[in-house]
Amino acid sequence: MTYLSRFTSHFSHLGFLLPLLAIMLVPATRIAATAEEEEATPYYGDWENAHGDKLQITSDNIRVNEEKPVRYDDITEDSDGSFFVLQLKDQSESSYFEGKFLRLAFGKDPDRFTMSIYKTLADALKKQNEVKRVEWSAPAEDDEEQEADGDDAEE
Repeated sequence: MTYLSRFTSHFSHLGFLLPLLAIMLVPATRIAATAEEEEATPYYGDWENAHGDKLQITSDNIRVNEEKPVRYDDITEDSDGSFFVLQLKDQSESSYFEGKFLRLAFGKDPDRFTMSIYKTLADALKKQNEVKRVEWSAPAEDDEEQEADGDDAEE
């Protein structure tokens, strides 16, 4: 076997391995992109309000209590990350939301935001003619509460 034939033989194996490696690495890149997206989107997750309502927001839908999830689009433009504008796609399927546009405003605490609901995009952008306003916060961690209770008992 000549040097040239050995050299080409090694590269023929690479021709098989490169597509295999590419296929194996694609899911890892998707996972990384999703984690980055979640970090850049602070409203994803579970929330609750003072009235006991539960809110869940994922990358493609929003759900209140046990109602059917409602699909939405994030139509935020020119935000510094302190607010987001969501447009509900299936507005008629939810009785909780009384408008089609949600403006989520974050203050200094990333575990709290205010949801203002509007019927039109113009109203949401100008923050006028608000239909409904709800304060949401991250749910209390059960483990942290139990640990805090245990610490209090020891004192």
